[in-house]
Amino acid sequence: MSHKFLTGNGLFDEILWSNIMKTKAVFLSVLALSGFMFAGSAHAAGECDRYRTSYDQTYCLAKLFLESDNELNSVYKDLNKLIKAPVKQQLVATQRDWIRYRDATCEPSAGTINVDCNYRVNRERTEYLRDRLRECKVGTCRGALIGAASWK
Repeated sequence: MSHKFLTGNGLFDEILWSNIMKTKAVFLSVLALSGFMFAGSAHAAGECDRYRTSYDQTYCLAKLFLESDNELNSVYKDLNKLIKAPVKQQLVATQRDWIRYRDATCEPSAGTINVDCNYRVNRERTEYLRDRLRECKVGTCRGALIGAASWK
């Protein structure tokens, strides 16, 4: 691979790099899509409702999605630093499963990305992992919950 990883943890870096590349692809795809796809959807927490043109709404939604993806990656990385090897392996496997779930749920057909869905699903996963991070910080880390498929 031609990229440099920041952590040196092979499994984590593989997921992180995959997410970064997918996020870039999503962002570019969203900007390339016409706004009609988002005209009737429930915009991400109403954040983009104030924009009147489909271009501005699409840009806003893509930006919110990217921000949510960055926040998810940050929380994931912080949690990964606090847990021991067996739980890390569970977290990596669970995160891979979650990415497959997110993609299947929020990409209804090839070439179509539901950015609202991506934003919502990312926020839900971020909050779940953030709760596990808080627990670990106060000494009540529960490996079974960290490795659980919370979205099912």
